[in-house]
Amino acid sequence: MKRVLVILALFLVVAVSVAAFVLAVRHAEHALSQKACTTVRIDIDRGGNIVYMQERDIKNWMSLHGITPQNTPLMQINASHIETVLRQNPYVRDAQVYTTPDEVLHIAVEQRNPVLKIINTRQQTFQLDENGVEMPVNPDYKARLRVASGHIPLSPRYGSDVTQLSDTSGRALLKKLFDIHAYLSEDPLWDALFEQIYVNRNQEIDLVPKVGGQIVELGKIEDINDLAQKMFRLRLFYEHAMKGQDWQRYSVLDLRYRNQLVATRRAGYN
Repeated sequence: MKRVLVILALFLVVAVSVAAFVLAVRHAEHALSQKACTTVRIDIDRGGNIVYMQERDIKNWMSLHGITPQNTPLMQINASHIETVLRQNPYVRDAQVYTTPDEVLHIAVEQRNPVLKIINTRQQTFQLDENGVEMPVNPDYKARLRVASGHIPLSPRYGSDVTQLSDTSGRALLKKLFDIHAYLSEDPLWDALFEQIYVNRNQEIDLVPKVGGQIVELGKIEDINDLAQKMFRLRLFYEHAMKGQDWQRYSVLDLRYRNQLVATRRAGYN
């Protein structure tokens, strides 16, 4: 009998605890339902890069899609829907949205950071971000980027990740250009020296340096190892053959052929 009473007492304790919890939740929900959003707090993570969007851009984008959280009851704010809408913005990489009891709507946005500008054969301009995702140029902000131009017969597909393209894809050229850019960016000398990648009619790659006025002909790039070997030969040329010489001496540095660098002297130089 004593054991039965103990079990009954435990059951009553549990029942009372559950009831108290349910009442507390309902009270909290009721209290929350009476609260409205008084503040929208936007935090933009740029990863140390340039300003390519600001708070007003986020607010304008939400307003354009019918999202006006100010003075809206917190219980009626659909954070998941707002995240989906923000991720549709071509300049947003990711977004997290949540509300807090102090009547604040928090919006944390990760900015897409462009690294390579593409100018195709129709003079359309678009960009690749640091992860290889195609994105439009934002006319409200200027970004000084390396440029790839020439015979690039490809229109932009915003949101497409070029790093996922196969080498046999019709858009594989974009992946190659991104890989070349990434390789140049990893080396302080190449990153500072080359501001333009040019694709000629034969789909061969030329590099245009900021100084010297010569064209560096890389030819067909089979893979990153092929590019690395050619750039190694170019470094040796700059460090030894060009040491103490005028950089204007040569008009073309030809690296198209295996284990060779052919330098064409500019007219007027001995």
